[in-house]
Amino acid sequence: MKKFLAITALVLGLGVQAQTTEPKKESGIELIPKAGINIASQSIKNVNGEKSKTSFQAGLGVNIQTGIKNFSIQPEVNFISKGTKFKNNYGSETYNFNYIEVPVLAKYSFGPVYVNAGPSIGFLMGKNDKVKAVYGKTRSVDFGLQMGAGLAIPAGPGKVIVDGRYNLGLSNISDEKGVDVKNRGFAISLGYAIPL
Repeated sequence: MKKFLAITALVLGLGVQAQTTEPKKESGIELIPKAGINIASQSIKNVNGEKSKTSFQAGLGVNIQTGIKNFSIQPEVNFISKGTKFKNNYGSETYNFNYIEVPVLAKYSFGPVYVNAGPSIGFLMGKNDKVKAVYGKTRSVDFGLQMGAGLAIPAGPGKVIVDGRYNLGLSNISDEKGVDVKNRGFAISLGYAIPL
């Protein structure tokens, strides 16, 4: 929790600094609280049978106009649950990996429609005994790419944001020799952009 608060303060600080050091643009800066679901899976080398699992994700973004028409930068701090599910003869087992994730996205808008993409870094928030028993040692940092699209619908003083995003894990999260595990996921969120 302390790590989440520290990273959130850093992202908000960057947003405030950008607002005070640059001339105010037409759309300025927007604060975007959001929440939704993550349909998570994992790519595991030489293993078959893994299935996707649905879990919770929520966070806070700061959309910062760059001065280039329709183009902005959006750093975020998100809590997101990743992992996978395996089916066996006795039912299924779900393995959860909870991260504080910090993407920095380039965003281009076409009216109310936008596309975004950029790198992300995730910090693992511990793991339970079930995960340790199956995965062994895992790395605490996960690097990835995010790409997606969404709608920004004017409502009141701000905009309702409907966002869909694919998360492609680039780093092997396993620290065991010969084991290769990479996170995957599709996140859908609903948020509200508050102009500052």
